[in-house]
Amino acid sequence: MKSSITTLLLLLVSLSATAQSSVLTGRVKDAANGPIPFADVSLLAAADSTRAHMSDENGYFELKGFKDGNYTLKVSALGFKDFTKAIVLKGKTDVGDIVLEESSQLLEEVTINAKRPIVRRKIDRLEFDVENSTLSSENGWEILKKTPGINSAGNGLSIRGSSNVMILINDKRVYFTGQELQQFLENTPGDQIKSIEVITNPPAKYEAQGTSIINIKMRKNFMKGYKGSVSAAYVQSTYPKGVVFTSQNYRNDKFSVYGSYMYGSGTYLELGESRREYLNSAGGLESVWRGQNDANFQATQQNSYNFNMQFEPDSLNTFNIGANGFFSLKSTAEIDHINRIYDGNGNLDSLYTSRNRRSYPYKTNTINGFYEHKFTDKTNINISGDYSWYYNYEGQDITADFMLPDAAPYRRERINSDDDRRISLLSLQADFVTRKDSSGFEGGIRFGRVTADTQLVFRDSDGGDLVYNPNLSNEFLYDENIFAAYAGYDMELDKWNLKAGLRGEYTSLEGNSVTTNEVNTQEYFKLFPTAYALYKANDSHHIGLSYGKRIVRPQYSWLSPFRAYSNPYVYSTGDPRLQPTIAHNFSLLYTLKQKFNFDLYYRHEVDPALQVQYQDYATTTLIRKYTNIEDNNSVGLDFNTNLQLFTWWEMGLSANAGYFRNTFQGV
Repeated sequence: MKSSITTLLLLLVSLSATAQSSVLTGRVKDAANGPIPFADVSLLAAADSTRAHMSDENGYFELKGFKDGNYTLKVSALGFKDFTKAIVLKGKTDVGDIVLEESSQLLEEVTINAKRPIVRRKIDRLEFDVENSTLSSENGWEILKKTPGINSAGNGLSIRGSSNVMILINDKRVYFTGQELQQFLENTPGDQIKSIEVITNPPAKYEAQGTSIINIKMRKNFMKGYKGSVSAAYVQSTYPKGVVFTSQNYRNDKFSVYGSYMYGSGTYLELGESRREYLNSAGGLESVWRGQNDANFQATQQNSYNFNMQFEPDSLNTFNIGANGFFSLKSTAEIDHINRIYDGNGNLDSLYTSRNRRSYPYKTNTINGFYEHKFTDKTNINISGDYSWYYNYEGQDITADFMLPDAAPYRRERINSDDDRRISLLSLQADFVTRKDSSGFEGGIRFGRVTADTQLVFRDSDGGDLVYNPNLSNEFLYDENIFAAYAGYDMELDKWNLKAGLRGEYTSLEGNSVTTNEVNTQEYFKLFPTAYALYKANDSHHIGLSYGKRIVRPQYSWLSPFRAYSNPYVYSTGDPRLQPTIAHNFSLLYTLKQKFNFDLYYRHEVDPALQVQYQDYATTTLIRKYTNIEDNNSVGLDFNTNLQLFTWWEMGLSANAGYFRNTFQGV
């Protein structure tokens, strides 16, 4: 270990030989004292080639790696007059606020080129910039699947082999299932998305839930006046999908309002095959069950809306209220399954078919409020709150026929169930942020509350009428409260960027299985440290290290003891006694020429929750049950880059290799 550290330090020293230390900082504003994000900031000199950077969302910029000397500073932004100023750069220079004047010329035709890099490495995240790129012509789901570091399979997402990913939209958590998120993003035009942040080691300001975070940043309108748009898209795959979208926006010096509505309709196809082997007491093969599954999902009325209103009475205070929602009330599925049963010699013994007719309408709505007070340009306090309510119903009617080869069915079974789920979520948070020169501090507190009520009514029959089954019906109540506080600090020391944070969360939860009169409670307090170090030897070589501790609390459906049947011989169930998972994330980062990104990672999970499949030999039933296993270990390497092959051809490349191991003991 000592030798490895010495080698790393020698490498850092050798890379720093060509580093430049001069730094230029400032902020870009408009005449109303508002920030101008993503303005082009350039330094020009006869002896040096021009190097351009962009201001961030708050208008701040920082240019590094220049020699001391005389330069011309140029700042430009769409809709504003160019700004130029002669400056003398020596060491760390701050030019303060740069105020741009609005252009009075009418922009009859504007051609926007993607000047900035599509993939940008920051100390604690990878930013995939899609605004004004060729990807903005696609829908949100296709963009997400193309984002470096994100793997997609079906309607699920994973990062570094883990599907315990928290989804944020504009830094606010959303509570979609995999299928719901896919439908929502498929109906979101790509030109509404500014960037996607892949945060593999989230800092202390974020909730500790999940091994990683995907933060979808939506575009903001900074142009004054009214702007409206209507768009439509049609996609033909196996089945057609269509969407119509409209957005309306108005902004003046102090007030802005935004609203959008989307209507979509589509059909989704899923095909699958399975194989199960049953052994006899001597360990020999007794039978093989081969299954084939054809699922057709129809969501013919997908609706989403978004409303936001912002008021800035002065340069120090901002008030914001909003609401958004997504609902699909006409969602149905037809799932056909055939299972062939062979004996140990491979001869067809018998078979059964099942037809599942399912209805699954759902809706989610959120209202939110936000207040920001700026004490200075670099010190502010934010207070925010949001309340969400979620409704999901899943009713299914399963009919199964049992038969011998080349014979008519000799038995019919029927299963009917109504699964009604209602969830409400409340979040209140206050944050304080301050910066001074090359360092910054942030801290905050948060309260979160979740209540859920799930009711399952189960009916079955064996050739006769459906009869209510009290043994498989139940009501499950869930109540969770989380109190959290965090603090974080970051600083720059010459070529080093350092960041550290600590978050504490106290959790109190109760799961109540009403019908069986089983109550499970948990209370625990956990600390979640994070640490980052990024060494910028020069413009061509950046090396970083990071560590973070996370928690994965079980999803509500994992805790529910209900049996969810897909056919008479396959069901899924949860465990009210599931414990949270603790995850430790380690990363070693390297960026070459600000273009080629390498990320070597290791993750160790303690008591991870896993859906284990096992066979009940007595009833020949396949059971899928969530349970805690011993541990999980993952190691891998991620790579991504963006190449400009020709002026008309830009290519994004990403690759990952990983090894994942779960350790557990069978039933």
